[in-house]
Amino acid sequence: MRFPDHSDIDPRFPPRRLVYAQVLVRNPVGDVLLASSNLRDDNAWNLLTMRALKDEPPHDVARRAGFHDVSLKFDTLTLLVVDAVTAGDDRTEALWFLFDGGIPAKEDLDNLPKPGETHDNLRFEPSTNVALCCAENRSRVQHAVDRLTDPFAPVYLTNGHPPA
Repeated sequence: MRFPDHSDIDPRFPPRRLVYAQVLVRNPVGDVLLASSNLRDDNAWNLLTMRALKDEPPHDVARRAGFHDVSLKFDTLTLLVVDAVTAGDDRTEALWFLFDGGIPAKEDLDNLPKPGETHDNLRFEPSTNVALCCAENRSRVQHAVDRLTDPFAPVYLTNGHPPA
């Protein structure tokens, strides 16, 4: 295996890498909370998602996503998946951290925002129906759902798939 030569990179200015966090929230029957947003051109469904601010740890980003998007506070978050997404023509290199937000208390679920308050819509879908998620997140979300029941499922992904 050949490794890239990084002699052309100035260590004072490393390549840009975005950091995102997503939270998998479930209801008592195991359905997954999905949100759609008019901020996306395709209005696709997705997990609660936020991009990290400068020097913000991924678990804090996930907490911020839950509180900002749906007023949920997470005491503990369990890391399910880390996905290293390489740069492409239409995307910047990124690290995606997907956390298990668990099953919130009934009163918190009953008080989720109404459509239009924070998202165009929120809904719970069976975990077998993650195909509703936007294409670039679908595989990552499926791996996270699999990790809920299989502790030996891959944690580390590259572009949404376990590395070869």
